Amino acid sequence: MLSSATAIQNFLVWQDPQTGWEWQAASPGEMSWHQALEYAETLALDGKSDWRLPTLAELESLLDRTRGRSDGRPFMREEVPFRDLLSYWSCTTFADNTQCAWIVMFDGAYLLSYPKNNFYAVRCIRG
Repeated sequence: MLSSATAIQNFLVWQDPQTGWEWQAASPGEMSWHQALEYAETLALDGKSDWRLPTLAELESLLDRTRGRSDGRPFMREEVPFRDLLSYWSCTTFADNTQCAWIVMFDGAYLLSYPKNNFYAVRCIRG
């Protein structure tokens, strides 16, 4: 049987066993929020073309809130095969300032809003 890390290198998508959502296995890199939206709209992967940027809640679902580090911040869920600690865009605009959108910083499990012209990693979702 392949490990999750090996499996992700051999497949284009990962299906989350908790939610059924399909995640893009490899990030295309960093881009602005507007570029990320455009990228998601045009993505065709694994024979599917209904990819999109995840919501803040969908990104946060990758965290394990049942266990945490010594500072209380959660780890990424064990079964998630992409283990990088980058910051990822969500499609969720910050209500108090629509020039900003929410990101999840997986290196510390922070949920923060930043200007949409900043560059952060992208990982698309469908389902």
